[in-house]
Amino acid sequence: MLDGQESLSDKKQSTTNLSAKEPGQALLVLHETLQEAHPETGAPYWRIRCWGLACWQPIYLAMICVYQLKAVPLRLQEIEQKQSGEMVAGYFLPDGMWQEGSHKTLIKTASEQLNTMFQSFETAHVDAFGGRPALYQGLLADQLMSALIAINNLLPDEQKYNLETDFQLWAQGMNLPLKPLAGLSQQETETPVFVRHTCCLHFRRDGGELCTNCPRLHTKSAKQKQQNTINRQ
Repeated sequence: MLDGQESLSDKKQSTTNLSAKEPGQALLVLHETLQEAHPETGAPYWRIRCWGLACWQPIYLAMICVYQLKAVPLRLQEIEQKQSGEMVAGYFLPDGMWQEGSHKTLIKTASEQLNTMFQSFETAHVDAFGGRPALYQGLLADQLMSALIAINNLLPDEQKYNLETDFQLWAQGMNLPLKPLAGLSQQETETPVFVRHTCCLHFRRDGGELCTNCPRLHTKSAKQKQQNTINRQ
């Protein structure tokens, strides 16, 4: 659940709050918290989990604005996110003007602001924790598609949108790869099925398992089916 508040212009940012303006210290605190909580997982998990936590709230907030409120705050990129332990939840959003307009206009306004924000996060991640920009962009593209599906499932039938078309609009504004489209399977009478092309590495945690939309799980399943077919021949 998103829990937002209007931020005060004279309020000094907390060192544990995350913003595009000064992301470094907050990301270091979050990364260290994850490292201490899950030492068994290793550096790849810490950086990937940190990235996902930093990005999820702005994505869902932007989509709620586009698909439900039909208006986008023009200072969305200035959002300041709260961090508590291993979670990033809750935010401050500056007061300001909101953009109204066509569906495409709203997506363009929101996605371009997200791109500005996530470019700042990406630079800070690469500098502090390593990893290639392509890794973070791939993870973000998968996260974007998952969020689009989740929001679409909540809308009444008459308000549902074309997932492929809208994903391309968001991805264009955020400069993201279109590879998640290859993992999307849609049936008219069923909920869309999506297989990510990146792995969140949750299985590395003690007691962790492969996610239901994990590419590792589906690759393993495909290999097993292939082996079963060979065995029956």
